[in-house]
Amino acid sequence: MDNSDNINSIRNICINKRIKMEKTAKITAGDIAFWILIALIVAVAVWKLVGSPTDTAALIAVALFVVGSEILLWKALFSMDKKVSCGFMKIKYEISDMKKEMNMKLNNIENLIRKKR
Repeated sequence: MDNSDNINSIRNICINKRIKMEKTAKITAGDIAFWILIALIVAVAVWKLVGSPTDTAALIAVALFVVGSEILLWKALFSMDKKVSCGFMKIKYEISDMKKEMNMKLNNIENLIRKKR
């Protein structure tokens, strides 16, 4: 095996991983809104350092932006939790089916052993 085969196989692995990442990594409007809120928090903090807004206005603005970003985070976490729980339910049913199948096979083996005696 020469080096060109190794390079081709490594290139194929990298391309496959990139394709998988492109399929799974999708930026949503919620992600963009979250980062905009984070940027607004930083912008208000910097603006406050310059001295333009009053303390109350800066505090209210930062609090609103933090609450908005927290809501977006919780929304993302709950949607991820829903996907995970659906996946666990699917696996639970698959394991149940496998268990039934194994019991049937074991019963068949026991019946064959009994017949041979």
